[in-house]
Amino acid sequence: MQRLFKGLSAGLLLAAASSPALACQGEHGYKKTADALQQSTMTADTKADLTQRLERSQATHDKYTLTGEFGKMNEAVQEVSEITRQIRK
Repeated sequence: MQRLFKGLSAGLLLAAASSPALACQGEHGYKKTADALQQSTMTADTKADLTQRLERSQATHDKYTLTGEFGKMNEAVQEVSEITRQIRK
């Protein structure tokens, strides 16, 4: 009985960890990038453009995390990295 319980527990844990909604638990720097963007000395237009891109990226990331499309989710994370590079210029 104890062996059965361990097997079921392991199976449930594996199923939960592989579910799309739980598969990505990273923040990926969205908040940190948004804070850096707000504190930057860029022009208002540039800040607005990058803010929109960041918001789109996070929405895309969240959407593809839920649907399990991890390649597209990764593309959204790459966008955050690009925005961070532009802030640091």
